[in-house]
Amino acid sequence: MGSINLRSSRLFLRVLPVLVWCGAVLCVVGLFHRRSAQFEIVGIADAEVHDVGTNTRARLVSVNVQLFNQVSKGDPVAVVNTVLDDERLDAEKAVIQADIRHLDAQLREIRKHYVALVFNQESEWWAERRAFTADVVVARARVVDVNAVVENDQATLKGMQEEIESFRMENGVNFVSDISLYHKFKTMERNRDRLVKKIERDKGLLAKYEKELEEAKLREQIYIDYRPYAGTDANEAQRVINLAIEAKKRQLEELEERQRDLVLTAPCDGFVSSIDSQIGEVGILPDFPVLTITEEKPSSIIAYVNESLAGSFKRQIQVDIIKNTEPKQIGRSEITYIGPRLEQLPVRMWRDPAIPQWGRLIKISIPMKMQLIPGEMVGIKSI
Repeated sequence: MGSINLRSSRLFLRVLPVLVWCGAVLCVVGLFHRRSAQFEIVGIADAEVHDVGTNTRARLVSVNVQLFNQVSKGDPVAVVNTVLDDERLDAEKAVIQADIRHLDAQLREIRKHYVALVFNQESEWWAERRAFTADVVVARARVVDVNAVVENDQATLKGMQEEIESFRMENGVNFVSDISLYHKFKTMERNRDRLVKKIERDKGLLAKYEKELEEAKLREQIYIDYRPYAGTDANEAQRVINLAIEAKKRQLEELEERQRDLVLTAPCDGFVSSIDSQIGEVGILPDFPVLTITEEKPSSIIAYVNESLAGSFKRQIQVDIIKNTEPKQIGRSEITYIGPRLEQLPVRMWRDPAIPQWGRLIKISIPMKMQLIPGEMVGIKSI
């Protein structure tokens, strides 16, 4: 009997940790279910919905996807043509091309006129410059002539001086006795003095002519420095016409671009949630999108708070998000937006499908690592 009690005690001691662990697990599960069951309002994981279309009237040519297809950002989803039946783009292009040819003809005439104008002004400039050049040539010739005379007279003067000195040395003692020799000597000195005065006058004239030559050169250089040009350069003369031609070419390129089919691409990763146009239909955003794409992952949680709970939910307050579907999760987040007025709830959130409900819209950011799919419902509890 004692051995049986001992074995029972040992078995109990071995089973006790397992029972404690199971009890703890049951408590945690119970607390989780109790916490998840006590939420105040219901929210929906909301994904952005993007309308795909054009901002001008366009005809749908083809659709490259089917309803509920998964697409990636940048995938081609449809092809449209922006040229409608009542437009005559070929006629408009012909008119623009004629305008470009007309402007080209005007441009050629402007170039010819500019070349002629430049030639005439160059000719006039060279003709006027020849007068300044002639003044320089004349002044230089006078300087050369006078300088030659001065140099020749200086050589003559040197010879006369040597001759006078030689005559004086040979006949100087006879000047008293022979008056004719004396007069001849004086005559030679007078001739020398007259030549000296002439050289001085010629040197003064040479200085004058040299000054006139410098002045003539200066006038010529001033005229060269201030050489006139033909008003504007060639590019400036034709700038206005070039701008007009460029504008016409841009118009032509725009028309040619409009004649090409426009490929519409997916603005995000997601799923084709609706196809709103038929092949051949003409539409324009926002009233007539070609199709809509719902993002693959929800961006926020939207919920509606009735008047009785409005005081418990304010912007930037902390809330618990309770996900009851597998895998079950509870996360903490905050309210990022509260609507300014009461709105009608989506039908799936009505308690009674026959009785509409109203509430104030709130948006809540999705907690980190919480796995939600677009449209999934979650519980929301204020902290």
